[in-house]
Amino acid sequence: MKRLTVCAFAFLLTALNTSSQAQPISTKPSLFNNFAAVINCSSTELARAFTIAQGQNINLALSTNFSFPGTVSSNLVKYSNLQSLVIKSPFFNNAIFSLSKRTNDDNTITYVGRIIHFDYSDMYELKQDATGNYQLIKIETERVVQTCAHQ
Repeated sequence: MKRLTVCAFAFLLTALNTSSQAQPISTKPSLFNNFAAVINCSSTELARAFTIAQGQNINLALSTNFSFPGTVSSNLVKYSNLQSLVIKSPFFNNAIFSLSKRTNDDNTITYVGRIIHFDYSDMYELKQDATGNYQLIKIETERVVQTCAHQ
Protein backbone atom coordinates (compact mmCIF):
# COMPACT_ATOMS: atom_id res chain seq x y z
CA MET A 1 0.00 0.00 0.00
CA LYS A 2 2.90 2.31 0.75
CA ARG A 3 4.26 1.80 -2.78
CA LEU A 4 0.88 2.73 -4.29
CA THR A 5 0.80 5.95 -2.28
CA VAL A 6 4.31 6.90 -3.40
CA CYS A 7 3.43 6.19 -7.07
CA ALA A 8 0.22 8.22 -6.82
CA PHE A 9 2.10 11.11 -5.20
CA ALA A 10 4.80 11.01 -7.92
CA PHE A 11 2.13 10.98 -10.62
CA LEU A 12 0.38 13.95 -9.02
CA LEU A 13 3.60 15.96 -8.87
CA THR A 14 4.37 15.15 -12.49
CA ALA A 15 0.88 16.18 -13.59
CA LEU A 16 1.12 19.48 -11.71
CA ASN A 17 4.54 20.32 -13.18
CA THR A 18 3.56 19.57 -16.76
CA SER A 19 2.39 22.63 -18.62
CA SER A 20 0.01 22.35 -21.50
CA GLN A 21 -1.94 24.76 -23.64
CA ALA A 22 -5.26 24.08 -25.31
CA GLN A 23 -4.46 26.64 -28.00
CA PRO A 24 -1.32 28.60 -28.67
CA ILE A 25 -1.35 32.22 -27.61
CA SER A 26 -1.27 34.48 -30.62
CA THR A 27 1.87 36.51 -31.01
CA LYS A 28 0.65 38.11 -34.22
CA PRO A 29 0.11 41.87 -34.26
CA SER A 30 -3.29 43.47 -34.89
CA LEU A 31 -3.91 45.02 -38.30
CA PHE A 32 -7.14 46.86 -37.50
CA ASN A 33 -6.29 48.24 -34.05
CA ASN A 34 -7.24 51.80 -35.04
CA PHE A 35 -10.69 50.84 -36.32
CA ALA A 36 -13.99 50.10 -34.62
CA ALA A 37 -15.16 46.60 -33.75
CA VAL A 38 -18.27 47.13 -35.89
CA ILE A 39 -18.28 49.23 -39.06
CA ASN A 40 -21.58 49.95 -40.79
CA CYS A 41 -21.17 49.53 -44.55
CA SER A 42 -22.83 51.09 -47.54
CA SER A 43 -24.53 48.47 -49.74
CA THR A 44 -24.24 50.95 -52.62
CA GLU A 45 -20.47 50.89 -52.24
CA LEU A 46 -20.46 47.09 -52.05
CA ALA A 47 -22.42 46.99 -55.32
CA ARG A 48 -19.98 49.44 -56.94
CA ALA A 49 -17.09 47.06 -56.24
CA PHE A 50 -18.52 44.55 -58.72
CA THR A 51 -18.37 47.08 -61.56
CA ILE A 52 -14.56 47.33 -61.39
CA ALA A 53 -12.60 45.10 -63.76
CA GLN A 54 -9.68 42.89 -62.80
CA GLY A 55 -6.42 44.86 -62.61
CA GLN A 56 -8.08 48.21 -61.90
CA ASN A 57 -7.63 50.23 -58.72
CA ILE A 58 -10.52 50.93 -56.39
CA ASN A 59 -11.05 52.80 -53.15
CA LEU A 60 -14.10 51.38 -51.40
CA ALA A 61 -15.50 53.98 -48.99
CA LEU A 62 -17.40 51.43 -46.94
CA SER A 63 -18.31 53.95 -44.25
CA THR A 64 -17.45 57.54 -43.37
CA ASN A 65 -14.42 56.41 -41.35
CA PHE A 66 -13.27 53.25 -43.15
CA SER A 67 -12.02 52.86 -46.71
CA PHE A 68 -10.37 49.89 -48.37
CA PRO A 69 -8.10 51.01 -51.22
CA GLY A 70 -6.53 48.42 -53.47
CA THR A 71 -6.37 46.58 -56.77
CA VAL A 72 -9.00 44.13 -57.98
CA SER A 73 -7.04 40.90 -58.44
CA SER A 74 -10.05 38.94 -59.67
CA ASN A 75 -13.68 39.58 -60.55
CA LEU A 76 -15.44 36.40 -61.65
CA VAL A 77 -19.02 35.48 -62.42
CA LYS A 78 -19.08 31.87 -61.20
CA TYR A 79 -22.76 31.13 -61.79
CA SER A 80 -25.67 33.17 -63.09
CA ASN A 81 -26.46 34.15 -59.50
CA LEU A 82 -22.95 34.37 -57.98
CA GLN A 83 -20.14 36.86 -58.57
CA SER A 84 -16.94 36.99 -56.50
CA LEU A 85 -14.07 39.42 -56.39
CA VAL A 86 -10.82 39.86 -54.53
CA ILE A 87 -9.24 43.22 -53.73
CA LYS A 88 -5.64 43.37 -52.49
CA SER A 89 -4.70 46.47 -50.50
CA PRO A 90 -1.11 47.66 -50.09
CA PHE A 91 -2.47 50.22 -47.59
CA PHE A 92 -3.27 47.30 -45.24
CA ASN A 93 -0.01 45.42 -45.90
CA ASN A 94 -1.54 43.44 -48.78
CA ALA A 95 -4.60 42.28 -46.88
CA ILE A 96 -7.32 40.92 -49.13
CA PHE A 97 -11.01 41.69 -49.25
CA SER A 98 -12.82 38.66 -50.60
CA LEU A 99 -16.36 39.72 -51.50
CA SER A 100 -19.21 37.75 -53.08
CA LYS A 101 -22.58 38.87 -54.39
CA ARG A 102 -25.43 36.38 -54.59
CA THR A 103 -28.70 37.09 -56.39
CA ASN A 104 -31.47 35.32 -54.49
CA ASP A 105 -34.57 33.68 -56.02
CA ASP A 106 -36.61 36.81 -55.21
CA ASN A 107 -33.99 38.98 -57.02
CA THR A 108 -32.65 40.50 -53.79
CA ILE A 109 -28.89 40.74 -53.41
CA THR A 110 -26.87 39.27 -50.54
CA TYR A 111 -23.21 40.16 -49.93
CA VAL A 112 -20.71 38.12 -47.92
CA GLY A 113 -17.02 38.71 -47.44
CA ARG A 114 -13.93 38.98 -45.31
CA ILE A 115 -10.98 41.30 -45.01
CA ILE A 116 -8.07 39.17 -43.88
CA HIS A 117 -4.30 38.98 -43.71
CA PHE A 118 -2.93 35.74 -42.29
CA ASP A 119 0.06 37.45 -40.66
CA TYR A 120 -2.24 39.42 -38.33
CA SER A 121 -4.46 38.40 -35.43
CA ASP A 122 -7.61 40.26 -36.46
CA MET A 123 -9.89 40.41 -39.47
CA TYR A 124 -13.29 41.73 -40.53
CA GLU A 125 -16.23 39.63 -41.60
CA LEU A 126 -19.09 41.18 -43.58
CA LYS A 127 -22.49 40.30 -42.15
CA GLN A 128 -26.04 41.47 -42.63
CA ASP A 129 -27.93 42.54 -39.50
CA ALA A 130 -31.61 41.87 -38.75
CA THR A 131 -32.69 45.07 -40.52
CA GLY A 132 -30.79 44.21 -43.72
CA ASN A 133 -27.88 46.60 -43.22
CA TYR A 134 -24.33 45.39 -43.75
CA GLN A 135 -21.62 45.55 -41.12
CA LEU A 136 -17.97 44.61 -40.92
CA ILE A 137 -17.50 42.75 -37.64
CA LYS A 138 -13.96 42.53 -36.24
CA ILE A 139 -13.00 39.05 -35.04
CA GLU A 140 -9.85 37.20 -34.07
CA THR A 141 -8.36 35.32 -37.00
CA GLU A 142 -7.63 32.23 -34.85
CA ARG A 143 -11.35 31.86 -34.11
CA VAL A 144 -12.10 31.39 -37.81
CA VAL A 145 -8.93 30.04 -39.45
CA GLN A 146 -7.56 26.70 -38.31
CA THR A 147 -3.78 26.45 -38.21
CA CYS A 148 -1.95 23.18 -38.64
CA ALA A 149 1.15 23.06 -36.47
CA HIS A 150 2.93 19.75 -36.16
CA GLN A 151 5.47 19.51 -33.40
